[in-house]
Amino acid sequence: MSIIRAIVLNEKPEEVILFFTKNELGISFPQLDGFYNRANYAHVTDVVGLLSVVKSMSNAGFIKYSGGGIVRGPKWREPAFMLEGKYTFD
Repeated sequence: MSIIRAIVLNEKPEEVILFFTKNELGISFPQLDGFYNRANYAHVTDVVGLLSVVKSMSNAGFIKYSGGGIVRGPKWREPAFMLEGKYTFD
């Protein structure tokens, strides 16, 4: 299993989205949906649930929409699993 798939399956969607928006490029919603689709919508039930998480995180300022993608917002923070060093990226 890839590390990304393990993260999507094991972590809260909010933490996963923070992870995917850690750099300036962020992630497009179709890419994010693809990760969750391949993981059978773990923790979000379906695409509408994923949209709801994205919208609430945007409203809270953790992420924002920019150029057709989702990028870090003014209140973005490092995902907890990254601070804990839970996964290793080689």
